[in-house]
Amino acid sequence: MNRDEIINKVFPHSLFGYDPVAVDAFLDEVIREFDRMTNTIDVMQFRLAKELADAKLTNECLIKELQRAGFLERAEKLLEEAKREKQLEEEKREEQNAETAVKSEE
Repeated sequence: MNRDEIINKVFPHSLFGYDPVAVDAFLDEVIREFDRMTNTIDVMQFRLAKELADAKLTNECLIKELQRAGFLERAEKLLEEAKREKQLEEEKREEQNAETAVKSEE
């Protein structure tokens, strides 16, 4: 049903039929309510589209931030591994130096 169907609706008359003034007044009220509801739907659809666009943007930002956080976490792990390897190499070098010192004392 649309606005034009409401406006153009014809009611048959009988001997004791409907009061045309009352029918027209009722149809006018229905049309006003129909227009109000149509406008409300349009506004709500616009708001929904905006909220959906905002949600998509927020989602994209969150995904990028999570990816950055993942990269940062991986970089920190690599740095820790490099520090551990350096420490192990230094300990190994110290052991070798100590062994060399012991051998040279003998």
